[in-house]
Amino acid sequence: MLYGINQIKINMIRKTSFFRDRWLPVILLSFAAFLAGCSSTPDYPGYRVIEKRFVPEINADCIYLEHETSGARVLKIAADDPNKTFSVAFQTVPESDAGTPHIMEHSVLNGSKNFPVKSPFDVLLKGSLNTFLNAMTASDFTVYPVASMNEKDYFNLMHVYLDAVFNPLIYDDPRIFMQEGWHYELTEKDAPLTIKGVVYNEMKGSFSSPTTEMWYCIQKNLFPENGYSRSSGGYPAAIPDLGYEEFLDFHRKYYHPSNSYIFLYGDADLAKELEFIDREYLSHFERSDFEAGFPLNPPFEEMKEVEASYSVMEGAPVEDQTYLTLSWVIGENTDQALVMELNALADVLVNQESAPVRLALQEAGIGKDVSALVNDLHQNVFVIMVRNANPEDKDEFRRVVMETLERVAEEGIDKESIEGTLNRMEFRLREGDNAQKGLIYNMQVLSGWMFADDPFLGLEYEKPLAEARKALEEPVLEELIRRGLIDNTYGLLLVLKPEPGLEQRRMEELAAELAEYKASLSEEEIGELVETTRELMEYQQREDSPEALATIPMLELEDIGKEATWYGVEEKQEAGVPLLFHPEFTNKVVYTSLYFDLRTLPREKIPYASVLKELLGAVGTENYSYGDLDKALQIHTGGFNTSLTTFLEEQDDDRIIPKFRVSVKATRDKLGKSLELTSEILTSSILDDEERIGELLKRHHANLENQLARNGLAVAGKRIDSYLFKKGLFNEWTSGAEYYWWLTQQVRDFEDNPEPLLNELKQVASQLFVKDNLIAALTCHEDDYPSFSKAWETLAGNLPAGEVALNEWSWSPVPANEGFLSASKVQYVVKGYDFRKLGYEWSGKMHVLNQVLSTDWLQTRIRVMGGAYGGFSQISKNGSLYFISYRDPNLKETLENYDATAEYLENFEADEKTMTRYIIG
Repeated sequence: MLYGINQIKINMIRKTSFFRDRWLPVILLSFAAFLAGCSSTPDYPGYRVIEKRFVPEINADCIYLEHETSGARVLKIAADDPNKTFSVAFQTVPESDAGTPHIMEHSVLNGSKNFPVKSPFDVLLKGSLNTFLNAMTASDFTVYPVASMNEKDYFNLMHVYLDAVFNPLIYDDPRIFMQEGWHYELTEKDAPLTIKGVVYNEMKGSFSSPTTEMWYCIQKNLFPENGYSRSSGGYPAAIPDLGYEEFLDFHRKYYHPSNSYIFLYGDADLAKELEFIDREYLSHFERSDFEAGFPLNPPFEEMKEVEASYSVMEGAPVEDQTYLTLSWVIGENTDQALVMELNALADVLVNQESAPVRLALQEAGIGKDVSALVNDLHQNVFVIMVRNANPEDKDEFRRVVMETLERVAEEGIDKESIEGTLNRMEFRLREGDNAQKGLIYNMQVLSGWMFADDPFLGLEYEKPLAEARKALEEPVLEELIRRGLIDNTYGLLLVLKPEPGLEQRRMEELAAELAEYKASLSEEEIGELVETTRELMEYQQREDSPEALATIPMLELEDIGKEATWYGVEEKQEAGVPLLFHPEFTNKVVYTSLYFDLRTLPREKIPYASVLKELLGAVGTENYSYGDLDKALQIHTGGFNTSLTTFLEEQDDDRIIPKFRVSVKATRDKLGKSLELTSEILTSSILDDEERIGELLKRHHANLENQLARNGLAVAGKRIDSYLFKKGLFNEWTSGAEYYWWLTQQVRDFEDNPEPLLNELKQVASQLFVKDNLIAALTCHEDDYPSFSKAWETLAGNLPAGEVALNEWSWSPVPANEGFLSASKVQYVVKGYDFRKLGYEWSGKMHVLNQVLSTDWLQTRIRVMGGAYGGFSQISKNGSLYFISYRDPNLKETLENYDATAEYLENFEADEKTMTRYIIG
């Protein structure tokens, strides 16, 4: 799995939201109890204690150790958290564009010395209670994290992962490299020669996105003298350049304990963890002198200019489809204060609604959307990006940006803008609303640990935050603009433009090259390729022996607790509004959600509600300009969001309850102001500002277009859901392809005559935002309820009263077979049905069936044999049964495998132990 801003890949087995920029507080063991358990090195034979430190930002006692024989580094965060987390990470430097770090990440999880099955990872999924199980490849490291609330399971996972990275079967079985990386496929001597491989096809899918191509170009041109210039995930055309011996050398070089960073979090006994890791693994290695290292790339004498292309379909429009970026390299990411200041600068210069660079580019008519961000590499990269521009805008883009920067550096930045962005930054650091705290902390420590030998650097935010807050009193950001942007020649101007038919030509060139290569082979060599293909396919289809499967540790049913965690809710009436109160400790943060029933609208008006959600909080109100409103929300809230959502009564698709959701979160001391702003937005938003709404409409359209282009699976998933379910039809009308086509027409019509859309938006708002159409939800500590009650009374009183009539929507999903053409190098194939229409009802057996199909049948046929990045099923309580392939090079073969599922199940056999794995998983 690729990790990072420039390269992100989510394994299709587990989904998680750990990629948030959050610093999360936890409740941990007392310092005295901690010291009693780890006071001296003799308590941890084989390890040297480097430092013990209490980190107040996470309220945690931590210990940093080194394994004396192997040189492995270990960090333990001793949290009173049953969700125990383990990971082992390695600093991995890409030595070419072949994606060796990424292929290695996949390959080591395909069997090891102590667990000689074809995929211990997949076997674990069947019989584990893990709360997280994955692996990620970043631009400069590879990490293998697991988490579980069951201690036996936790040590099982640790055991399998450590054996995978230190004792993989890759040295004994080249078929692992062929399957996960790449191989020539020739099924018969007269067939065309092709290239297959899981990572190969995954990266073809990844590089179908212009943003992946953009980040690749930025890093390649900014860092020509270090590893960041090369794709850790793999540039598709370069992946077949990787040889097997070079692949093995990479493991020998980087996958040694001396280059490892072992992370432990949670309430497991540290002495037990360390003893196990030492006994089973680290004690078997001697220290290595090898140091990976990412040397700093020297700065440029002048800014570079580069033009590159990304592929669109032949005949596709190219106007307004160019990406323009300005990037600068500024300092190192081990300077936490600098990183915070750069992120603040991205907001106040570009991302805020009234940010000067944003406004200047809008006024110049360059692009439809602009954003700025800081890329998390050893050397910070500050990027300003404009989408939906044109190549001829390049010089004007640079001029507008640089002149605006000069003006802002001279005149100064609005202090409220700085206060707003720093408030949001601090809120995120302190909030702590993620269940995977160990995983979050793991990701936070790695850069400081690897590049400054300081694992605490990414956890301790108080001091750098105080440094960043000096920008409220001193010209800190203004000086950074001049030093880091205006006077900094270490930068890049990139023009990434669309090129119709580029990918088709590349495919034709590759086919010709493969045909030429095949023609150069002797009959004997062709026969060997056919035989190698056959042997690989046989290996992929072959089941693991019972003896091999028995090596994988598993839980028994009696190891599993049968009591579910109960989260209480109290039904209340507050100021005449039904309220669902969830009392929880939230560290003085109050979470408020308002749900307005969308059935007050006729069915044909639903898409207008989706437009309205994009405008609220982004247009001005009677008392605030849109810029002042944006600043006020940043200063007084931790976030204000609007969305459309649906609920099903008892999972009955005929009883759909669609809602317009408005959510706001704030600390207790700012609760009153946050709800006052919410009231202002709901009752006083200016919905006839043609210029502002026109800008937001174009931005929304551009963002949706980009999302649909980048996420083919979401398009296919929503589309098939709309064929079968009313809930799916609702989602398609409000966020899918159907909504995109409708919105495209609205954007065109708005330019000619904005009045019809403005009138519809005002009418929709007046029908929705009525007190009698509202249900609210509140999550906070009971002590914070009185503060909420007082502030809520004002908000509820400001909403207009009136009778509410709910419409009966007449709608019926219509099944269809459909395909969408795109410029993607791979496909997303989804097939499914409503199993309730066949007379079946949901039960726990459906969960087991889903495990069988996902982890065995489809995983083997679609991913392992077919070379797709993912193949799995999805069976839900609402009746949906879907077969799904992800970044798939096949179509016909995939559909044939889907259709063969019934025969597979008719002949399915499993012993009691195997079925126990399915049940647990």
